[in-house]
Amino acid sequence: MNILEFETTLFELRERKYRHPEVDVIGQGFRPVSGKCADFTVVEHEGRYHFFYIERRLVEGTPFYPGNEIYFGHASTANFFDWEVHDPVMLIRPGTWEGAHVWAPCIMKYRGRYVMAYTGVNTRISQNIGLAFSDNLFDWERWEGNPISPCKDKPWAAWWEDHISSCRDPHIFEHEGRVWMTYTANTKEGASCVALTSTTDLEHWEDHGPILVGPSEGYECRLEGGHVQGSLESTNLLTRNGKWYLLVSAAIRGTNVRHWIFESDRMDKFDFDVRREFWPQGGGVEIVKDRGNRSLIAGMCSGYIGFGEVDWSVPQPVGRSISSREQLEAWV
Repeated sequence: MNILEFETTLFELRERKYRHPEVDVIGQGFRPVSGKCADFTVVEHEGRYHFFYIERRLVEGTPFYPGNEIYFGHASTANFFDWEVHDPVMLIRPGTWEGAHVWAPCIMKYRGRYVMAYTGVNTRISQNIGLAFSDNLFDWERWEGNPISPCKDKPWAAWWEDHISSCRDPHIFEHEGRVWMTYTANTKEGASCVALTSTTDLEHWEDHGPILVGPSEGYECRLEGGHVQGSLESTNLLTRNGKWYLLVSAAIRGTNVRHWIFESDRMDKFDFDVRREFWPQGGGVEIVKDRGNRSLIAGMCSGYIGFGEVDWSVPQPVGRSISSREQLEAWV
């Protein structure tokens, strides 16, 4: 072939590999070609499940270096085995509150449209939360009132616009006529926490303060990652059968467990000392679909999006990885 044929053919091969990657969904899970998946969200639209994820390209183990995590990857599937990768969305906006990174999208259907809550990070690594809207999941419009700034001027929060500050990993859901959002923050006493805020119109937010507070000492810097103790992050607050469950990813000193479940009779108060392991293989857990008391779940599994199940009717629900094609096909 000549150079024109060579370039055309190579482009087509690359496009096919990127748009329709071979996915070992049972053995590993989904990841995009040349990247890995971190915090993600999933929403069903017109018979397909759309996943939006931090697309991570890392060697040194931290997302904070410039040029990393600057958009959200977008892929969809109708059956969890055959995937199509779409163009990325929500590229950073240099010089703004989201000029360095965008992290941890969460999407829900709201009044006929889709709303995304997401983290923006500026060049000082101050984290904040904003909203974006879409009718089709492909074209996104940022809210003109961004950012929400749920930590700003709160008496319990340690947060600054010009200094590294935690205010990230929003998780939104509707309950009793309000939209609720959990997120990762820090207290003025130096503890990582999960905080809660709510709204009736997505514009005016009511602060409910921390609902889970971690230890205020024992944190230890490790440049390469793998901290012995870290933030309470990648949360999911949900209710089943009259109980509230808070799913949290966190490194906690003295244990190798990283993915936890907390239980409570109320949505706004959880005890850090009353915890247990939820799903050893997956964190940042999202509910893909429900069937009675059981849920198909997805989680971050070593850079892939992997799948599992949970039965909420048992006394201590736990996540269990999908182990066969037939098991996953049963959810289609």
